[in-house]
This record gives sequence, structure tokens and C-alpha cells, in this order.
Amino acid sequence: MRYFVAVAEELNFTRAAERLHMAQPPLSAAIRQLEEQLGVALFERTTRQVELTPAGTLLLEKAHALLAHADEVFSSVRDMEREPIGKLRLGVTPTARFGLAAELFAACATQAAGVMLYPREDTTGVLLRELRAGRLDLVLAFCAPPDDTLVRERLRDEPAVLHVGASHPLAARTSVALEELRDERLIVAGSPDSSGYTAMIAQLCRAAGFEPNTAPDPYPDLGLRAIRDGLGVVVYVRTAFASELEGSVFVPIEPQITMPFDLLWRGATNSGALDATLGVARRLRDREDWLIATSG
Repeated sequence: MRYFVAVAEELNFTRAAERLHMAQPPLSAAIRQLEEQLGVALFERTTRQVELTPAGTLLLEKAHALLAHADEVFSSVRDMEREPIGKLRLGVTPTARFGLAAELFAACATQAAGVMLYPREDTTGVLLRELRAGRLDLVLAFCAPPDDTLVRERLRDEPAVLHVGASHPLAARTSVALEELRDERLIVAGSPDSSGYTAMIAQLCRAAGFEPNTAPDPYPDLGLRAIRDGLGVVVYVRTAFASELEGSVFVPIEPQITMPFDLLWRGATNSGALDATLGVARRLRDREDWLIATSG
């Protein structure tokens, strides 16, 4: 129909082809195909000129309305994908279980009610593989390693604390400096799927002037049971644990260091549900002032 309008307005196949940025033969073929579909001649062609037939004149009168309606329909279909509705498959690090994830879910329930969240909890490494494979739409990750294939946005800089058993000598302190842990055994992740966290612990300790003495956690609940078994101490975030935790003490680290929670997604696959969820997360972050300029 757009081809027909161009020829009808130009009354010249060469000029119409130039206007459409195409060659003349396929344009002429398209017009012949349209005439065959309609069963009428739309143009009177002579060696000197091209004129509209009565049928062609009538079609031109209707064509602009048809094209405008088509544009409206296509735009509506495209906009539906951008609406803040739909299903979102969200991967969540266990570290966010008690704090950040719950706050994000509650905010989405009120601010993006049309988005159905389907959360899946797993280690950051597993979640990022699922995201790259297209089986998740968005991941809330903790200490995620670099990945140039994904879009990343910081959601929260969480102050780190020292997690020790109640009987540990440092448990009575009001704060502890990171360099004071040079003689302590630091429990780190036992799984390669949490390699970003382990690498960050090493990086923070080296920045504090010492090489950490680390040991992989033999249990999946990073530090929880290992602390009770006296296997070492853990540098982690307080919100990773329940508010009441018998046998555990959390000591602030001063000067403050922070550990990152990031949102990651595939940049070319944005949807209305994803955009709505990202918008909720950004408003929540800004309202609560979760980003710390001096983040470690």
C-alpha cells in the first residue's frame, strides 16, 4: 500500500522508486501484484505518462486512512510489550533473602502490581548462567564477578560486618578494623559459583595490607554453621541473616567497607515488566539512599 501511494502521488515509477529508496523493477512488480490481488487496474500506463484509473483514485482516497490505522495497530501491539504488566523471572542471591529481596518484593507489590514475579533463589554464579541462557529475566546478585555480556546497575552498597561466635574474643568489641583480622582464619565460599564474594574478600584484605588466611566453608549457609563450629570468622553483610541469631555476634568494621548488591539483565531483551521492576528498584534505592560514595 505504501508503494501504491508513492506511485499514485508521483505518477512516475522512477521518482516513486527514488522516494522509496528502492529499484524500479521490484516496485513495478509490487504494483502488478496488488492489481492482481484486487482484480482491477490501478494505473493507466503509456510511454509518456502514468495516470490513476477510477479504481486507483478511490484506493488513494482510502489508502492514507488504511496506513494510519495500520500504524496505530502496530504501535499498540509494540506498546503492549512495554506495558508494566507480565511475568518476570527473577533470580535472587540467598544473601538478599532477609533484607533486600523482601523490600524489593514489597515495593513491587504496590508500585508494579501488574508484574508477576517468579523468584528463584540460588548462588550468584548459577543465577548469572541462567540469565545468560535466557531462563531468567533479571538477577539480584551479591558480589557478582565482571561480565561484559550483561547490563549491570548497582542497587545497594551494604556495610560489611564481622560475624563471629559469641565466645570469640572479638565478640565483645564495638567495632573492629579489617587489618586486625590478619591473624584470623577467614571463612569464604566453598563453591566456585560464589567466586565473586571470595575474590572480593581477598581484594579487601590486600587493600588493608595483608594476605588473608582463608578457608572454604564446608557448609552451604556461608559462615553460619562454620562460626558455631569454631572454624573461623566471616566478613559479610548483616542483612544476610535473620534479625535474631543465637550464638552469633556481628561487629561493625571501621573504617567502613561495603559489599555490592547489583541488578543484572540482558540489555537487548527489555520488556514492560522488566522496565517496571527496574523503575521500582531505582526509586527504592534513591529513597533509602542505598549507594555510598566511598564504597569499597
